[in-house]
Amino acid sequence: MQKNKKYLLTMLTFAFVIACTFFFQKDVKAAEKTGTVTFSIERFTIGQGYLIEPCQVDIYDTDNIASVVDRVLTQEGYGYENKGKIQDGFYLEQIYYADTGRLKIPSIISNGQLKPIKNANNQIIAIPTNTKNDGNPYGDEKGHYALGEFAYCNMSGWMYTVNNVFPTGMSLVKPKDGDIIRLQFTLYGYGRDLGEKPADEEDNNYLKLPDRDAITKRLAVMLKYKASCDEHGYKQAYQKAYNAVIDWNTTEKKMKEVFSALPSEKEILQWGAEYNAKFAESVTKTINAIGTVDLSKESQIAEARKSYNALTSEQKELISADTLKVLTDAEKKIVSLKAEKKTQDEAKKKAEEAAKKKAQQEALKKKYTPSKTSIKSIKKLKKNQAKLTWKKVKNATGYEVYQSMKKNSGYKKVKTITKNKTVTYKAGKLKKKKTYYFKIRTYRKAGGTTYYGNYSNVKKMKVK
Repeated sequence: MQKNKKYLLTMLTFAFVIACTFFFQKDVKAAEKTGTVTFSIERFTIGQGYLIEPCQVDIYDTDNIASVVDRVLTQEGYGYENKGKIQDGFYLEQIYYADTGRLKIPSIISNGQLKPIKNANNQIIAIPTNTKNDGNPYGDEKGHYALGEFAYCNMSGWMYTVNNVFPTGMSLVKPKDGDIIRLQFTLYGYGRDLGEKPADEEDNNYLKLPDRDAITKRLAVMLKYKASCDEHGYKQAYQKAYNAVIDWNTTEKKMKEVFSALPSEKEILQWGAEYNAKFAESVTKTINAIGTVDLSKESQIAEARKSYNALTSEQKELISADTLKVLTDAEKKIVSLKAEKKTQDEAKKKAEEAAKKKAQQEALKKKYTPSKTSIKSIKKLKKNQAKLTWKKVKNATGYEVYQSMKKNSGYKKVKTITKNKTVTYKAGKLKKKKTYYFKIRTYRKAGGTTYYGNYSNVKKMKVK
């Protein structure tokens, strides 16, 4: 029985490990791109335009609306507060620094098109105006305001539409290729000021606004290819359309007018492709002009890299792998050549320093090396002794006496004379019937170094 329990426990543990492995492998699987959406964050109901202008955002198979919002806000440098988690019950409470503090509520909200709403206690909630509102509780002493729920009104907060529809929570909705996602601040009526129709079919108390989805997408595409659109003369048309979209008072007639003045998406994409191809071709030529790499090409290679890095992701895709390899190989070669030159320069510097040091040493040696002396006489004394006398050298510190029993080898220093004036030496303990050879070397001390003169002449003495 005990063995069976142990076996069962082992199998359960094994199964758990396998399950966890499968789960985490699946969890860390690289997300796959599934398309592109149009995305914007709008503060039109308080007259502050876009927080994030219409842009094209890549989406992946793991995305929901919450993850798209999180990614864009993070990339644009905005922090935020939320309830729930991205994958479960995400609710956006506020976005930091999203309110300029300058309230310009559009007249369409407060001119009577919206009627005041009663709350759950049957109390009428007044429609906020620029001068009469609940204020923003998220401000700080520097005037930097977050924007979120209950700002200026207790029926305000962040809502969103996907293709002009107000869906459920952000965690529950998965974006699809081509979607138009607009994160919008509602000031009054939980979205009635954004054009959301109440659940009650008979309740007609909401704003009837011009469609902004199609023109929002067009602006996003134009902004992506802004330079090419400007080249084709649509800079002013873009600005007019932009101004019309952010103005909540813009009529449907005006919206259609500015929209019709914009180029078609097909035209924009064609111009963008031509523009991208032109820049990619220019960078390709810059890279291929590098040629044979030497150190004189360093700045040219750096400029080529700078030009490549300035390209958009779409433009970079037009640069061939072979061309990019020319650039990366050139950069590697420059690194190698610089390292080689550094080694050579260091070796040259070292050699120059050694040569300089040697020259200095030679100069000092020439300056401080004492003159050569000469042995004047060698006389036999009693008791197997001999007396050497040599010539005094003025620039010597002292003298070294060497002795050998061979004329040309075997010399050993037997005495160091430390006084310049001492020019004699008494050699003792000489053996009978032996011949001894003597020579003298001068020396001089200067700056902590000892310099030696040449050896003197050799004198011999035979002991009888």
